[in-house]
Formats: sequence, structure tokens, C-alpha cells
Amino acid sequence: MSSLQCINTYRPNATSKAAAPVRRSAAEGLVRDHRSIAEQVTEWSRRIGFRRSLRVLPDTMLAALGMSRAEAAEEAAKPFWQP
Repeated sequence: MSSLQCINTYRPNATSKAAAPVRRSAAEGLVRDHRSIAEQVTEWSRRIGFRRSLRVLPDTMLAALGMSRAEAAEEAAKPFWQP
């Protein structure tokens, strides 16, 4: 049986009801928001450290990373919020 035939033979259960939406309290939303803010700040901090290290690495270490001095300078010049 081809995959197209398998797709066409699928029939959802007519007796199943859609799941009710899950209600979340405001506190749960705040915790989730704080977690994502903390993760973003952590990512920015990691980028700052990485870009600072690129400025001072010798050419041999940059070559081991597969980067040229120009590529390292370009990456180090980016602001922390820019991926």
C-alpha cells in the first residue's frame, strides 16, 4: 500500500471529543516568562564571552576553529543581541 493510500484510509474517531483548552493561572505564565527571559539573558552573556575571546585568540587557535582573523573580527564586532 502506498503512503498516499495510507493517508487516505485514516479516519479519525468520530466519537472522540476535542480536548478542552487547558487554563493556566497568571502565576504559571509569569514563571514561564521569567524562565524565557533568564534563558535569553544567559544566551546574551554567552555571546559576549565568546566574542570577547575571539578578539584575543591567536591565529593558530582561530585556524583550529576554522575561522580567519577577518571572520573573527566580523563576529566580534556584532552586538550581543545579534545572533
